[in-house]
Amino acid sequence: MREISVREANKDFSQVIEAAGRGETIIVTKNGRPVAKIIPQPPDPAGDPEWRPRFAALEENLRSKRRSGLRVGFIAEDDKYGDDGP
Repeated sequence: MREISVREANKDFSQVIEAAGRGETIIVTKNGRPVAKIIPQPPDPAGDPEWRPRFAALEENLRSKRRSGLRVGFIAEDDKYGDDGP
């Protein structure tokens, strides 16, 4: 894990992103204090330990909205424009 200043990160942002893509974790500092962490994204989000509980919370939230009158699925032309057409 390496540390770089905000100025360095701004100047060489594409290189910072490339390093993260190679698996490197980078701490960004401002005035010598850590302010951000850039970490590699796992190829499969299910491999991220924080992803599973967040996904479960999202599923539960969506299940609770089933009776709200909102529907997800095929959208017909009438749904887009109403009965009068475009």
